[in-house]
Amino acid sequence: MTGDYSDSPATGADVRLLCDLISGRSVSPPHAERHTALLECARAHRIERLAIRAIRVRGDAPQVWFGTTAGILDDERTLAVLDTVRTRELRTVVTTLAGIKGAKPVVFKGAALAHSHYAAPWLRPRLDTDVLISPSSVGLAFGALEALGYQRAVSTSGELVLSQAPLTRTDSFGVEHALDLHWRIANWQVIAAVLSHDDVASRAVTLAAAGADGRAASNPDALLIACLHRAAHHRDSGELLWLYDIHLLAEQMSDSDWSAVVAVAERGAVKALVRRGLSLALDRFQTRFPNRVLQELDTAADAAPEPSTVYLSGDLRLVDGLLSDLRSLPARKRARLLAEHLFPPATYIRQRYRATTRASMAFYYVRRIASGLPRWFAARRNS
Repeated sequence: MTGDYSDSPATGADVRLLCDLISGRSVSPPHAERHTALLECARAHRIERLAIRAIRVRGDAPQVWFGTTAGILDDERTLAVLDTVRTRELRTVVTTLAGIKGAKPVVFKGAALAHSHYAAPWLRPRLDTDVLISPSSVGLAFGALEALGYQRAVSTSGELVLSQAPLTRTDSFGVEHALDLHWRIANWQVIAAVLSHDDVASRAVTLAAAGADGRAASNPDALLIACLHRAAHHRDSGELLWLYDIHLLAEQMSDSDWSAVVAVAERGAVKALVRRGLSLALDRFQTRFPNRVLQELDTAADAAPEPSTVYLSGDLRLVDGLLSDLRSLPARKRARLLAEHLFPPATYIRQRYRATTRASMAFYYVRRIASGLPRWFAARRNS
């Protein structure tokens, strides 16, 4: 397939041109007046590194496409060095967590895909490293990571309201390492129920970059998580980086892998979310996978909509996700979820607001609820 989008409307044309470029299809470079817009589009979708690599594979100079090379070469060298430092840190973290009985750490999402599916790990930008551990090992894991120098961000807690925690540390080189420790795959109940840590760990595959104990989510589980994460956590985002993750995973799947994906999606009532991710990857990158997959994920004939389809809403509000969670839980847990949202632990209020007296604690509880209500009911449009 060939394409020349030089005279097309800017936004849609730039997206299509970038998709064709990094997919290796035959396309013509844009006219000079489009250079800046194309580079801005690539950066907005976080695929500028992939675009530069594709341009070089073609034998073109970056300025033919973007009008500049300023910062590009230096950025690549810096990114490669930083990635080496962060990979060493990843090995330390995984080894430490693997030493905790029953923790069974699994690296997943961007950090895992960077090392397993991208030509070079620095081509896949990520803000942190996501590691999934067993719920029973969380307390020991925090202690072990704090011994390495990691510090937890101040955040609320609760059995239902939170299933991950961000930690950071700065090493002797001045490099900051951001870790997102998970004990479930997502905070939203309907998404978290799709795959447990035991599910993911039992099917995990070797991730050599993470050391002798390195394990990553299997292709089917990683694809499911990529589709769910893009929809539920990123508001059904059209960001090309998320879709390229799905594309790379899908193109390495076997027929039995696809059967596993469909089975889990049906059991977890997330067929529509998985179908949406795959459909977008197909549209943007012409991803190859069996025709039967989209047919088997079709929900048109289902008796009722899946609760998870709330995450495909054009005007999703936080309260919509909460209502979906409440419908998915038994009555006793519904009350607990609401209580955890409204009344986080006193230690959190003390740390977050520096409250020191009972009166100030009560004040900040009330203020938190009042100030948070508009955010819960504000529509957040998909991108």
